Amino acid sequence: MSAVGSRITRTALPIAAIVTAGAGAIDLGFLTVALTLPGAVLAWVGGGMVDRRRRRPLMIGADLVRAAALLAIPLAAAFGHVTLPLLFAVAIVTGVATMLYNLADHVFITDLVSSKRLLDANGKREAVDAVAEISGPALGGALVAWLTAPVAIAADAFTFVVSALLLGKIRKREAIAPPPSATSFVDDVRTGIRVVARNGTVRALFLATATLTFCMSFMASLYTLFALSDLGLSPAELGVTIGCGGIGGLAGAALAAPAATRFGPRRALIGALLIGGAIQVLIPLAPPVPAIAMTMLIATQVIGDGALTVYLINETTLRQRLLPAESLGRAAATWQVATGLLTPAGALAGAALAESIGMRPTLWMLAIGIALAAAWLIVARRAIPGRVSVALRG
Repeated sequence: MSAVGSRITRTALPIAAIVTAGAGAIDLGFLTVALTLPGAVLAWVGGGMVDRRRRRPLMIGADLVRAAALLAIPLAAAFGHVTLPLLFAVAIVTGVATMLYNLADHVFITDLVSSKRLLDANGKREAVDAVAEISGPALGGALVAWLTAPVAIAADAFTFVVSALLLGKIRKREAIAPPPSATSFVDDVRTGIRVVARNGTVRALFLATATLTFCMSFMASLYTLFALSDLGLSPAELGVTIGCGGIGGLAGAALAAPAATRFGPRRALIGALLIGGAIQVLIPLAPPVPAIAMTMLIATQVIGDGALTVYLINETTLRQRLLPAESLGRAAATWQVATGLLTPAGALAGAALAESIGMRPTLWMLAIGIALAAAWLIVARRAIPGRVSVALRG
């Protein structure tokens, strides 16, 4: 419910900004920043909270905060006072609450299942996200068309309330470390960076994921423009193409555990990145013939998203198994800060490269960049467990 709600927010909030507040392109850009940047900046604060408090109440609180913030929009619409400052405030609050929810969720799952079941559990979580990615935007668009954007956002708020109620039914006791005598924001930042940097496996995974995030962010500023302008796809065809990525995500979620069991975490991680990078070459190779181009792009969505889902599930599981339980939240916050800052940086870099060297050469660099992400793991092959049993002992 929470995952679907997040996707509805991502779809309905910009529409509400356009329809009810007259937002332009720059306004929508700032709205996107408001949804993501504050959460990244405050991630270490959230990580410290997650490590020192029970995770379930934090997740319930984050859900209820998101519901309350979103309900401000239909209430304002009822009085005809939906403004851009209100939408920016809602975006900031929901973005920070989503950050806290995700960090708590990352740690809470280690309280619910044993180390041996983490890979399977993370696969199920990723499968839920894939289903949400398929259904959430479509549901958000349908709700906007049927009920108007403010009412659709009210329905979105309801999903977070349901999520909080479902979390309230969990009764398993959480394991939390005793709080230190004194902590500060600087201490949390140092701890988050230190635990990532000291472990050779986690350090290699961090560098690989950072490289992957930066390069994949090229797509944010280029993919839609390239598909519509250069390849001649219609908006409907592009929507179907992007939706196929959810199918790939579902397949990757099902294959992540068998791949790690059959080949070991190291080979599964490296293989997933190499396959995910290699299939991206179909994007710049696609001709300006819509039927052929759409087929090639769907292949990249299904195979690429599937391979990268295999990577993300195994990467998350290794982190949860190898890092100290008392600092998992702050380590995850380090990931959140890096991805939160690298995503807009990659989008801007991709746009600048496309302006200087052209769209297709820039998209070639996307495939090369993903291969470079795999290089971090190849170089650090001795640090990464070769078999699942080694990871379990770690």
